[in-house]
Amino acid sequence: MTARRPTERRVILVAVALSTILSATACTSADPTTTAAPASPLPAANVQGTLVLRAQALPQIGTVVVDAEGYTLYRYDKDTARPPKSNCMEDCWMKWLPVMHTSDLRIEGIDPALVGTVVRAEDATRQVTIGGWPVYRYAGDAAPGETKGHGVGNAWFAITPQGRKAAAPANNPTGNNPTGNTAATNSTRANN
Repeated sequence: MTARRPTERRVILVAVALSTILSATACTSADPTTTAAPASPLPAANVQGTLVLRAQALPQIGTVVVDAEGYTLYRYDKDTARPPKSNCMEDCWMKWLPVMHTSDLRIEGIDPALVGTVVRAEDATRQVTIGGWPVYRYAGDAAPGETKGHGVGNAWFAITPQGRKAAAPANNPTGNNPTGNTAATNSTRANN
């Protein structure tokens, strides 16, 4: 038997290592029929710790749901409640952060029967719902109690503890009505 040169030994070792890696990968790879998770997870209003959903009266729009830090939570008219479905995908969730379900949930002033979850089609994560409506936090709200997302695009509204749209603000500095209704019809619209 002839001795192998060092370069031949390296080539053989690399081939054996590559073969081992490929066979191990083939044995542990996921079923191709399942949905793979995205390369980077969604930014979310909460990822770890206790998720707090609390009813809070805000002078601008009435009683709405806020998170543990007091940030206003929203619903999106292009989503559906029956059945629950989030349609805020791709670039949408960069501004409208989905409120993700955690194992530790504390609810204050909200009927627990109205709180649920929906599996997001985009990444198979669980998003919190209230009254069936997926819940979000607006990246444009810089401080607790702000409601800058209310009425955006006439599709985003602060969510009430019942899962409804909050009323239009009494003092709207822009002069437009983000809900598209007069004050007399706002109470009817808020029940949707």
